[in-house]
Amino acid sequence: MGMWHVISGASGALVLASLAGAQVRVVQWNLAGLRGDPGAIATTIDYLDQDDRPGFAGDVSILTVQEADTATYNHLLSTLGPEWSAATYTNSNEDNYGGAQACFYHAERVTEIPEGHDDTFTEAGRRADRWQFSLNGYDNPPVTFYVYSAHLKAGNNSSAADDRDVGAGRIVANMTEVADASRVIVTGDMNFYGNDEAGYQTLLAGGLMDPWGTGDWVGSSHAIKHTQSPRTTQADGLANGGLDDRFDLQLYTPTMSGTAGMCYIQNSIRSVGNDGNHYNTAINDGNNTYWPANVPASNNLADAIHDASDHLPVAADYRLPPVLNASWADCDLGTVIEGASIDCVIDLANVVSGTNQTSAALPWSMSGTGVLSENDYIGNLSPGEAWQGEVLIDTAAIGPVADDLTVTSSDETTQHAPFTATMTGHILRHANPSFVADADNNFYVHFVEADANSGVIAMPIQFWNYQWDADQARMDIDDVSEVDAPLAFLGGSWNNVGPFAVTMPFEIDTTGLAPGNYVRPVTITVSDEDLPGEASTSLIVTFNIDIHEQAPECQGDVSGDGVTDVTDLLLMLDGYGSSDPVLDIVPDGIVDINDMLAMLGDFGCS
Repeated sequence: MGMWHVISGASGALVLASLAGAQVRVVQWNLAGLRGDPGAIATTIDYLDQDDRPGFAGDVSILTVQEADTATYNHLLSTLGPEWSAATYTNSNEDNYGGAQACFYHAERVTEIPEGHDDTFTEAGRRADRWQFSLNGYDNPPVTFYVYSAHLKAGNNSSAADDRDVGAGRIVANMTEVADASRVIVTGDMNFYGNDEAGYQTLLAGGLMDPWGTGDWVGSSHAIKHTQSPRTTQADGLANGGLDDRFDLQLYTPTMSGTAGMCYIQNSIRSVGNDGNHYNTAINDGNNTYWPANVPASNNLADAIHDASDHLPVAADYRLPPVLNASWADCDLGTVIEGASIDCVIDLANVVSGTNQTSAALPWSMSGTGVLSENDYIGNLSPGEAWQGEVLIDTAAIGPVADDLTVTSSDETTQHAPFTATMTGHILRHANPSFVADADNNFYVHFVEADANSGVIAMPIQFWNYQWDADQARMDIDDVSEVDAPLAFLGGSWNNVGPFAVTMPFEIDTTGLAPGNYVRPVTITVSDEDLPGEASTSLIVTFNIDIHEQAPECQGDVSGDGVTDVTDLLLMLDGYGSSDPVLDIVPDGIVDINDMLAMLGDFGCS
């Protein structure tokens, strides 16, 4: 954890190591113009980092200082460690009125936004300052807030109270100059003597909340809240009187209440070193039990505070907002076929550092569009907690995919929210084989008639990927069932069938084939192209083959016109007695009566 150390005797030089703690710790302290002991101041600030009274320790992120005249500011600026930065400092002749306001911050945790600085006159020669800070590492979205420091008019009389009321009103008025719903912390030595004082009520009416509550703080029953004075002896210009007043306040706007981030951590407000047992006495009178389990350390802190100033530091802690880390793996949809099962997992985590005490939980919800619309989840992730879930993808939705999965948080300060991932791809219908081009037909009977011994007859079969378009899978032919003679399949390979027909070659050989009816069913197995979700289906074609006896030829048809008629008889008479081989129907080398009788016997054949 960060530590302050006195490194050069009375000069009270301070050095800080690396930042510890996972929260924003804001401390205010009226340092009384550094009139106290420098070593005691350094020791007290060292303890501020180690203070685990709320249940956790953490280095100071922002320190506002009241009564910071020019010399005080310059001394602090030169003696703070290199990891600290000074916020904008203005001094409008305030050295003559108790000093101005100063602010120092740990640059590893927060960064000042200089244009957010302003100061406003609060009467009695004093001005309140406003600083704007951004929380480092929180830029998506940016988390910014304002811190005020004020030192209102001292004095237990009506005139001083009126000045304080005017000053409080001007702080409230200045707060209206920042954006609505801004996060605001108001610190300072307000010098209010009770909760009924007008100035305090003005701050409450202006929208500020008091982490101690708005009830009375006067008397011994409220000793734990008191901040002035830790001394009963007057020395070095430090006021005495014992602990019996609550002059030093740290208030905040409702935007910093609740459990979201950035918000006040309940019960973290404390008057540092005040154990509630030193009402109207010095803080180091007898034993101090600020840390009940470590009285020696409590006593050391009480001694340091006693010698450092006439006010106690007031500290409060504010949660770090959640940080969403989201990713999904194996979620490349690409091109798939309807009904495909896609493994897709989303991982969510709240990677904010710290614990449930110091950092905010992450309330989240998930929704999707289109094929991702079934992803309707909600959850809450503690700091460091992770969640993993299956992403549901509706692959029944046909067509191109460009849909979003979005994780949002109801906490507007959540980093990297919303997270949106886009799934792209294409979901196809299954291929649809059909024996006809204009209808869905998976069954077909192919009728064939042929004469025996008429040779080989080709019987090509066509089918289509019915209604194929860019949203439908192409088709692969995977298998043809074994066929029985006289049917034969000549083989082939067909893949990625889209808009064109498939022609599969079948044939029969009628040579020596007995007349009769031959029925030969064939199953053709097809599937979608090779993509996730592919499925198979079948086509069935039945060949119904009729084989007839071969009809005799017309032997008297010597004219060759397909019929034995008068034309043939006249040709026979004309060539009678010749050796014309065409007319020699009964081949004996001469056209004679035998040929004439054969023709007459065949007369009328067709």
